[in-house]
Amino acid sequence: MILTDILEILKSDSENNAYRIGVNNYTYNELYKYVCNLYWFLLEKNRSKKPVVIYGSKEIYMKASFLACSFAGMPYVPIDINIPKDRVDEIIKQINPDVIIGDLEKDVRAIKSNDIYSIMNNNNFSEINKIYMKPQDTYYIIFTSGTTGKPKGVEITYSNLDSCIKWLKDITNAKNEIVLNQANFSFDLSVADLYLSLVTESEHFIINTNNMMDFKKIFNELKTSRVTLAVMTPSFADLFLTDKLFSEELLPELKMIIFCGEKLLKSTVNELYSRFKRLKIINTYGPTECTFAVTSFEIPRNFDEEIPVGIPKNDVDIFVLDDNDKELKDGEKGEILISGKSVAKGYINLKTNKFITYKGKSAYKTGDIGYIKNGNIYIIGRKDSQIKYKGYRIELKDIESNIMDLEEIDKVVVLPKLNENKKVEMLIAFVKTKNKTEFDIKKELKKKLPSYMIPKIKIINEFPINKNGKCDEKRLMKELL
Repeated sequence: MILTDILEILKSDSENNAYRIGVNNYTYNELYKYVCNLYWFLLEKNRSKKPVVIYGSKEIYMKASFLACSFAGMPYVPIDINIPKDRVDEIIKQINPDVIIGDLEKDVRAIKSNDIYSIMNNNNFSEINKIYMKPQDTYYIIFTSGTTGKPKGVEITYSNLDSCIKWLKDITNAKNEIVLNQANFSFDLSVADLYLSLVTESEHFIINTNNMMDFKKIFNELKTSRVTLAVMTPSFADLFLTDKLFSEELLPELKMIIFCGEKLLKSTVNELYSRFKRLKIINTYGPTECTFAVTSFEIPRNFDEEIPVGIPKNDVDIFVLDDNDKELKDGEKGEILISGKSVAKGYINLKTNKFITYKGKSAYKTGDIGYIKNGNIYIIGRKDSQIKYKGYRIELKDIESNIMDLEEIDKVVVLPKLNENKKVEMLIAFVKTKNKTEFDIKKELKKKLPSYMIPKIKIINEFPINKNGKCDEKRLMKELL
């Protein structure tokens, strides 16, 4: 399994770069020393084998701690420093760890970063002599938003992760790459670049979170990066594409981008292909509950059809179900259900009817609406994005899709504005357009939608993104109205 492969690579005595962030480079030799020292420290300090909370902002100790926990057979829980304190406190409460790594104030269980670096840099270290992690053990716990207002911790097993990373290695044919990281480590998008870089003996090139919105600093770093492979959200690519400097001249060796986390638009793909002549783009799909992604589609150049999320990996089955959990035929729209090796254990300390057994296999009801056509999966919206407005049931993705069909539209997000009673009082479409006016858009929509589905149009220059690189819908409503 992948930990055996990773350990062999770490032991290879390599002076190649394993991790680069800002001006700091770390070789595989250095990373192995750090991991060994933390491994023995954790075996002594965390004998309960409880999950270890790892708090930080992409520092090298985070990746080293992830690996040390894994070799020692302990789940880890990544928490980014930008997560609000109340949410951090709730996660800590749910996990109740014996050990916290990172500068978490006022918690006696926290091992401060200065002490961690001292432990990591001990040159008289003992090598790792045993991998304690078993296939069905929880490997990591990533917290996602919950409908109750409290975060939900998704338990991913070693077997889940092993399947995911081996699949990514196969579809990318990666080897000795320089892999760009965009996402914070508390966001499961980062799982792909974290582990793909390790199993392919590649350098992990980190975009510093503090520079995320400073293009000049980011582009200066990228110019010398020699990045060959990137993992990112479509919104993050769209943000980069607003600057003409983001091109093959800046990243002459970039040959592949893996997208996940949001709908990928044709306009984004076309613009990337126009700027990068040797680039391959792979669209993927999968919720956190199914270990990063479970489908892939390599998008051909000049592809003019709706972009699918692709075909499932070989140890996963995908079904489209109606409201009575009956399987639908090709082309019929319903809820996406995923079954097989990628499906997580469930949520920590929380029972739910979303994790089920289907045809004898672990399965997850995603809440995503889609259909299957010619073997490819297409995602068109969310089951829970349906709202009630003026007595009508409306799917917000339906409005978005119709606006996107207009020739001059670049991107759109439709959101409901709620009154003090939490009822929908208005629909607002935030639109990035080339040259059409608000009146033109409404005029065209009236040809496609009933009047009660025509939203207020708000033209914007760019969509704000959150720390995970996705469109920040809360900021849209708060700042742009």
